[in-house]
Amino acid sequence: MSDPLDDRRARRVRVRSTDPAPPAGPGAPALLPDPAPSGTTARPPRAVEAGDDVTVYARSLARAQLRLALACAGTFLVAVLLLALLVTTTSALDEVVVAGVPLPWLVHAYGFYPVIVAFAVVFAVAAARNERRFRALAEPDDAPGEQTAEDA
Repeated sequence: MSDPLDDRRARRVRVRSTDPAPPAGPGAPALLPDPAPSGTTARPPRAVEAGDDVTVYARSLARAQLRLALACAGTFLVAVLLLALLVTTTSALDEVVVAGVPLPWLVHAYGFYPVIVAFAVVFAVAAARNERRFRALAEPDDAPGEQTAEDA
């Protein structure tokens, strides 16, 4: 007996856009077809070497953002673990009661939110700085006499 789910998987068809490729402008890399060896499916077009500097900058930005995300996540986990360890190992905090609730409970309930907000702000500022650096490298400089909206 045939499984209907297997029948649907066997009939899947890859859908591709029927739109023509965008024209290569002066700043855009031209796309060339990459000839596929006989007996294989066609590969997507590859960029001409003229746009490789932008590709290198984009990959560098992606690596920088990944490093930032991993650093923030790792540091956040360490900070949360240290806060939890501090609350659970300090017996003097068990005696402090605020509005009938022990202090360790309040710290566990509300103490992590400021840590989360602080790490979110640090990450957002650092990610924006990375992207500004990328734009400064990837975009051409303005003409000497021109003034942009950001400068005004």
